[in-house]
Amino acid sequence: MNRFPILLPLFAVLAYVPAANAYTTSLTVITSANAAYGSQSYDSESKTIDNVDSSSSYAVDALYQIPDLNRPGEYVAVYRSTASGYVSPGVLKAAAAASATAAAANVASGSSKVTFADNFRLLGPSGRNIDLTLTYLVSGRLSGTAAASGLVELSTGDRISFTENGYTPRSFSCSWMASCTGKATFSVPVNTLISLAAILEVGASATGYFKPSLTESSADFGSTGLVYLGISDSRYQLQSGSGFSYAPVPLPAAFWSFAASLCGFGFSAMRKRVVG
Repeated sequence: MNRFPILLPLFAVLAYVPAANAYTTSLTVITSANAAYGSQSYDSESKTIDNVDSSSSYAVDALYQIPDLNRPGEYVAVYRSTASGYVSPGVLKAAAAASATAAAANVASGSSKVTFADNFRLLGPSGRNIDLTLTYLVSGRLSGTAAASGLVELSTGDRISFTENGYTPRSFSCSWMASCTGKATFSVPVNTLISLAAILEVGASATGYFKPSLTESSADFGSTGLVYLGISDSRYQLQSGSGFSYAPVPLPAAFWSFAASLCGFGFSAMRKRVVG
């Protein structure tokens, strides 16, 4: 039986300024089942990965079952949760899900957070600022008690963020603007090293308390979270530390198939904890 900290919060914002010609990726996935406050028995799994000049991917799951003493082989309550993530320069993917059977009073939860940090220069004629278009393309869906948020921020102070939950539709916020979508244009210095940090995090939880049927919740942002950088002035060229172009062009279908497989929930073997 594991003793796991009670439902950790969804972590602090990335605070890393990368060195030149390098990038970093970070991934944290957590699952817990029957992890209500004061609970002493539950299943859990977690993993944190920090890589330099390498992508990060992982998946975890948890399963907790309470047997029915009056019906051998049956269970009074079943709690299950999963979480997965994949991240590389310009690409963020995260997913989490949780479920609990009817009348199950405690909680199952899953969360995933992926981040990457990179740097770039806009090479060209010196002594001026130029317009840089920053795009945070988000594709995902929520169901039940789930939430998602994300952020792309430059060391110049320019940023795009979004939030979404089961009660509030997706909304974006951009620095220096009253309202925006996931795309904004900022004036940035040329021939200057600029750092870039991007975050995508999701969470899902489920409890069957006072509910007559199975309760399920999910946050599926395992399809696309993309960061683009665009320059309209052809005299300038973007050069990133990772070598990633950040250009808004379609990626090969084979890439998406590979990335999707990394985000599958079946990477780690399901572990069971049963209390007699």
